[in-house]
Amino acid sequence: MNFVETYSLHDIAPGKSRPVRIGTTDIVLFNVDGAIHALENACLHGGAALSGGRLCGKVVACPAHGWRYDVTSGALLIAPEKGLKTFPVRIDDGKIFVQVEA
Repeated sequence: MNFVETYSLHDIAPGKSRPVRIGTTDIVLFNVDGAIHALENACLHGGAALSGGRLCGKVVACPAHGWRYDVTSGALLIAPEKGLKTFPVRIDDGKIFVQVEA
């Protein structure tokens, strides 16, 4: 499993997100107070892209039906035992790298 370069750190301002596709995997990157977090870019409820959701602190709300997730862990707030897959992130020389299973 290798880390794949995605964006420059300055491409995602704090409180913002950016979608990225690595191979066949759709991921969304969130900047929470300068820390980048990566998770699946599809709500568990209807598959809507979370990259279109509103980020408030470390919580993103699905733009389709409002389901809310902790972007640092992928946990669904109303049922924390359920959640989205997260991906390891590495920052190197101002660039964001994400690790995805092959």
